[in-house]
Amino acid sequence: MKIISFITLALILTFTSALCDSVNTACPVKGRPADGRIAVPVKIDFCCQQCLKKFEKDPVSFLSKVAKTARGQCPVSGRKINKASTALISVAVCCNGCKGKVEAEPREYLARIGKSKRGS
Repeated sequence: MKIISFITLALILTFTSALCDSVNTACPVKGRPADGRIAVPVKIDFCCQQCLKKFEKDPVSFLSKVAKTARGQCPVSGRKINKASTALISVAVCCNGCKGKVEAEPREYLARIGKSKRGS
């Protein structure tokens, strides 16, 4: 019985931590609750470590700006990016079909997450 309880607790903690590591709780494609076990890593480049630190303090507040920023420009300052200053965020989705859509067009879905968080 103790083993079953331990395994159940471990699974709950794994699911919760996976979901918490994501920048969203609802699937940006279908709006359903996101499955924390299915996520898309999205790489975001910045011009410097200062901009990276600003982003890391509150990544969700920058997602709409990331989606609108031209490729090769820092989403915080607008300056030319430096590949050494990079963040990797996790976008949770509800299923593998949605995972493929976010992988194909991550900026579109980052904008959706940013809009939904502003409206909350």
